[in-house]
Amino acid sequence: MEKFMFWAMLFIMSGCCHVDGVTYLDSECSQARNSTGNSVYRSNLKSLLNSLATNAPRQDGFFNTSAGNGTDRVYGLAWCRADASPDTCSKCLNGLISAPLSDCPDMKDLVTWSSTCSLRFSNESFFGELWNSSSSTYGGNSGLDDPAVFTRGFSMMETLVRNVSSEPLMFATDFIDVGDNGERYGLGQCSRDLSKLDCENCLEELLTSYQEFVLNRTGWEMVGVSCGMWYDDFRFYDNNSRPNPTPNTSGGETWYKKGDMILAFVAILVLCWIP
Repeated sequence: MEKFMFWAMLFIMSGCCHVDGVTYLDSECSQARNSTGNSVYRSNLKSLLNSLATNAPRQDGFFNTSAGNGTDRVYGLAWCRADASPDTCSKCLNGLISAPLSDCPDMKDLVTWSSTCSLRFSNESFFGELWNSSSSTYGGNSGLDDPAVFTRGFSMMETLVRNVSSEPLMFATDFIDVGDNGERYGLGQCSRDLSKLDCENCLEELLTSYQEFVLNRTGWEMVGVSCGMWYDDFRFYDNNSRPNPTPNTSGGETWYKKGDMILAFVAILVLCWIP
């Protein structure tokens, strides 16, 4: 399967693309040779997408399935952030599906994600495979933090990587008390079809790739179709995401690692979909 692969970094200080309260970050699709001109495949795809948007909110925010047979079979997977209500999850996925993706017309392969949900479909089975070919980071309107506080918060997020992969639903939250600077909150999550090792690799790669671009920010998110990490100076997640009962006051080690980053241009995408 031919894929158009690139690393994408999105760091828009004034905001990203918003539809019905959901921040849409990025998408990627295969090259034009892989087309949905086949009406049977196209029908299967629409059935699949409807199934994903309907069932993921009912299945703790995760669902994967397929539709059709033989060469017309299409595989799909969708997941929502763990703290999203079923209604928010449904609205997010329907937004990804219904909003047209002008840069991906008539494609058989698509990955797309937002601040709240992610979706992927393909004419080849990909369940259990880590997708790390592209991802996005977003700083929102957050201000600058004390560098020492940021380092403690980032260390918390590094620790969170291991906690996420050990959870049955593959998400975890944590927070630290930073004294006069308040508290810092984090949430990490992986697509539940991943192995524990692939989950950790996915989250670690996000932190390594984007640390330089969120340096000293009080709030940020790093998201791809296989995993995501969210961080802020207020409790942004809902009660049902079950944060740790007491804050971690140690903050862990006060070092941070800088890794190499392959950076490509990405603009705010105009979202569109199959007519």
